[in-house]
Amino acid sequence: MEAAPATAAAPGWRCRPGGRLDMSHGFVRHIRRNQLARDAYDRAVRQARGRARTRLTPGPARPRRPDQQVYRPHRGGGPGGDASAGSPAEGSGAAPEPARGPRLFCLEYEGDDGRVTAVIVHQGDSAEEVTRRVCAHSPLEPPLRRALCQRVQDELSKRRGTG
Repeated sequence: MEAAPATAAAPGWRCRPGGRLDMSHGFVRHIRRNQLARDAYDRAVRQARGRARTRLTPGPARPRRPDQQVYRPHRGGGPGGDASAGSPAEGSGAAPEPARGPRLFCLEYEGDDGRVTAVIVHQGDSAEEVTRRVCAHSPLEPPLRRALCQRVQDELSKRRGTG
């Protein structure tokens, strides 16, 4: 049996001389056309993105959250001065008050008109003195004044540990 020559191809196969593939079918042309179209599209997107970066007033990338409320503790009026919320005239005394000891509590009195009077009560204060300071801002009738004085006396003795 004789062997067929090596250059002879099977019938129905297209071969080029030298054993190279026949590219005339057009498949590779479609791939190359798609690659060129993709490159052109990428170039256009990059240029559009570059133009978008040159805006004068850039918008936020995401919507901003509203500012969160931050707790800021109340700062006292300093040594000897009362920083009362309801009585602004009390802390604005011309002469500094003598030291009356540490603060015990803040007394808030709401009058019939709805106005709140706040007075800081120190350890050295007497019930009569605290009542006088409250009555300076909210005038009280004598029975209410006596009741307030008694209540302040009870609170003072409770906080001083003598009651």
